[in-house]
Amino acid sequence: MRSVLLQVNFRISEASEFRDPDRKLLELHDVWLWRSQFIPLQRRVILHFFMYLGLQRNNVESISIVLLGAGLLTGGAMGWLLANQKLGREIIRSEERLRAQADSESKLKAEIESLAMDIGRKNSDDFLKLATERLGNVQTSAEKDIEARTKAVEELITPIRKQLQDLERATTEMERNREGAYQGLKRTVEGLHKETVGLRDTNVQLSTALRGSIKARGKWGQMALKNIAESAGMIEHCDFDVEDTLVAGRGGLRVDMVARIPGGGKIPVDAKVPLASYWDALESEDFDLRSKLMEEHARAVKKHIDDLSNRNYSDLVEGADFTVMFIPAEPILSAAFEINPSLQEYAFNNHILIATPVTLIALLRTVGIYWQQQSSVDNSREILENAKEFYDRAAKFGGDLMRVGNGLTTALNAYNEAVGSYGNVIPSGRRLEGLRVADGSARKLPEIRGIEKSVRNDIKKR
Repeated sequence: MRSVLLQVNFRISEASEFRDPDRKLLELHDVWLWRSQFIPLQRRVILHFFMYLGLQRNNVESISIVLLGAGLLTGGAMGWLLANQKLGREIIRSEERLRAQADSESKLKAEIESLAMDIGRKNSDDFLKLATERLGNVQTSAEKDIEARTKAVEELITPIRKQLQDLERATTEMERNREGAYQGLKRTVEGLHKETVGLRDTNVQLSTALRGSIKARGKWGQMALKNIAESAGMIEHCDFDVEDTLVAGRGGLRVDMVARIPGGGKIPVDAKVPLASYWDALESEDFDLRSKLMEEHARAVKKHIDDLSNRNYSDLVEGADFTVMFIPAEPILSAAFEINPSLQEYAFNNHILIATPVTLIALLRTVGIYWQQQSSVDNSREILENAKEFYDRAAKFGGDLMRVGNGLTTALNAYNEAVGSYGNVIPSGRRLEGLRVADGSARKLPEIRGIEKSVRNDIKKR
């Protein structure tokens, strides 16, 4: 509709450009344009249409028609305006009623809120009272429950507390013992340190002594041999003071220990192997010099084998046809074997048995087993001899007992006969008592019975 109105206005403008219309008509057109703002859109279109027709015809009739139409439209517009005014008043009254209703609703809302606050306050007091009562009951129940739970927890914790106390006491005691043990360990370590220092000094002295005379090496070897004999349980079957009894004819070389074997045999043991080159090699830091000293050590061991073989100790003792050459440490022998691996075979061919502490203990324990077997044989022999002696004595005792039994049988028979004779005497004695012959006598005639058992028969039954 608005587009149609715009087209009508455009046409009216065109008509005013190409014609010379009456100015009054144009002014009237402008007036109606201003008033048409208050006329509904449809009526404005119709009005503009009539004015367009009037401009086209450009005569009085057309103007009259336009004016007539405009009047009709104006009247309708005025009626419409009056109706709109009435409608506006109705709208105003409706708005007033709405405002009054809103005020009533506000007042009602305020009253409801006030009533709700009163009811809420009352309900709050009642609820607070009820909640206080309920809370008191719950608190009482909770206190009882807490008390019961506390008691249960206390019963549960009491053993744990006791165990913790025991653990604390044990820990304290352990700490005290640990402190004492630590102090003891400290003293032990200090003692070991002192002993180590002393042992080092002793080793220095021993090393010096072992580099010296043969007699010094022999004494040190005897000490080592005694320890080994004790470890093997052969100390009672070993002799160490033999330097004056077993002396070889050539060179005066003496053995250091003799181990006795069952049957009267003996095993000579020598502990004078030279160790000077070995100790010098250990102390040397020059590799070439150390190798040279180890070679000298191997040659010294071989030479000592030859010396022992030439002494023929096996000719001085009965039993073993070899001599034990004792070397006090495995590394000493291993160093010689590294230089000369055939030393063991060479020594065996010369009736020399090279022994270190381990092999010597094994040898002595083997001898100890023979001693145990010999002891068992000796015990068996002694038991047999004692059994024979017991049998002979038991047989002799049986004969003597038999003779006693025979004598007892003879005595029993004689006794029974004597009892019978005594029985014949009793009546006369009773008559004498009746005659008061025995008055004043302290003795009476006893009743004696005979023995019916036979001693010999009783002995046979037993």
